[in-house]
Amino acid sequence: MKRIIIIMLAGLLQACNNLDLVPISERTVEGYYQTEEHINLALLGCYNGLRSAMVSQQYSYMLTESRSDNTFQSLDYNDGNISRFSETSLLPILFTAWSDYYNKIQRCNKVLEEMVAIDMPIETARQYEGEAKFIRALLYFDLVRLWGRVPLVTTTLTIDEGYQVRRNEISEVYRQIESDLIDAANLLPPDYPSANQGRATSWAAKAFLGKVLVFMSGYPLHAARWGDAATLLHEVIESGRFEFFENYADVFSHEHESGRQAVFSLLFKTGVSGEGNPFPTRNTPNFISRALVPMGGSPFQLFLSNDLINSFENGDTRKEAVIWSEWTNNAGEVITSQPFSKKYLNGPAVQGDGWDIDWILLRYDDVLMLYAECLNELGYVPEGEAFDILNRIRQRAGLTPKTATDISDQQQFRRWVEHERRMEFCFENQRWFDLVRTDRALDVMRDFLRNYGLESAMGSRARYYYPVPQQVLDINPNLEQNEGYN
Repeated sequence: MKRIIIIMLAGLLQACNNLDLVPISERTVEGYYQTEEHINLALLGCYNGLRSAMVSQQYSYMLTESRSDNTFQSLDYNDGNISRFSETSLLPILFTAWSDYYNKIQRCNKVLEEMVAIDMPIETARQYEGEAKFIRALLYFDLVRLWGRVPLVTTTLTIDEGYQVRRNEISEVYRQIESDLIDAANLLPPDYPSANQGRATSWAAKAFLGKVLVFMSGYPLHAARWGDAATLLHEVIESGRFEFFENYADVFSHEHESGRQAVFSLLFKTGVSGEGNPFPTRNTPNFISRALVPMGGSPFQLFLSNDLINSFENGDTRKEAVIWSEWTNNAGEVITSQPFSKKYLNGPAVQGDGWDIDWILLRYDDVLMLYAECLNELGYVPEGEAFDILNRIRQRAGLTPKTATDISDQQQFRRWVEHERRMEFCFENQRWFDLVRTDRALDVMRDFLRNYGLESAMGSRARYYYPVPQQVLDINPNLEQNEGYN
């Protein structure tokens, strides 16, 4: 049934060009929205936009994974500067990402405005509103973590209005994200028929809201929402709708991609032009033997850091599941000096079309680990429930459980969480955001960059956020540059 939605998305791509409204666009969609089906198709365009921002576009990993100590990138590509903290406001990928996110937010805003005038069943209207707000919340969740203070746009804008927008405070953006996810949790159904696989559910909204509240509790807001986050995450855990897979590799296998380990996934499918997942190819070496990977690789791959590789404990089975350490190139030479991520390298693939493997945007393991983190922040309990959760993660990876002798206080538990999350979620675009929200990025990245003689590049917390693209500043004098980039 996934193919049905993908085909509808592919058929909508031309129409989506008319939905890519940005504040300075001349395009219009007046008269397009006339029926319930038009709203449904427009919503599928919103999902397509979310998938593009979170996976298909190169900036999805260049602005996240490349920024962290999991990789160290070549200066031949955009993310070389990002990896070295030497980017400027002129870096092209920053403008691509900024404008792309707002294009996709405008799609959601347009759906919310136009659906009001369309006659449809009340339950359908509630679902569509919830979906649009869910997607908008996730887009803003990325924006506020990448740039900090960003313009908060919740209506479609005229050209003149687009030139006048200002940057909102981080707290205001998070309040909107929270509000949208609360609405989504109340409006969305708990599940769908199989034909609608991939659409947001009330459980996905609650889980993401719990995650957002964890981020709000950290840097820079320190909003102390740990209790609220714990309540939501516990509700998701107790729902019985999701499953902890005992084999780590199964979480990412094509065979299990529709399994209950996924709270919310972005769907990909080969056989429809442009609808396959490009991530596995992009993160495979360009000269790998086609006998190993028939699709070949890409020069844009993530170059894994020795720091990450050496951080896996002896016997950690996640290392073997995630990293391809030895491979053969086109010349038949065995390469051992360029390990790469194979986390999503499975499932059918078609040349020029990508891989038939979904991207899990939020998995059940993340819900469990966030909940354990909340419990520790609410009060360290030696070998309590939080210990049980992290030890379950460790034991799945073939590691021995930790005891209160190993982890004797709240601060040590925090470092344990940090380590386990790095190992568990590497190459899922989480590490950099985790380092920032815990305010550990300054120390961790300075230590990491010292290996390359670049520790001074991480000068201050100003580097927690990217510079506002110069093209954006040039067209709107009301926007100011982020600290540290003037």
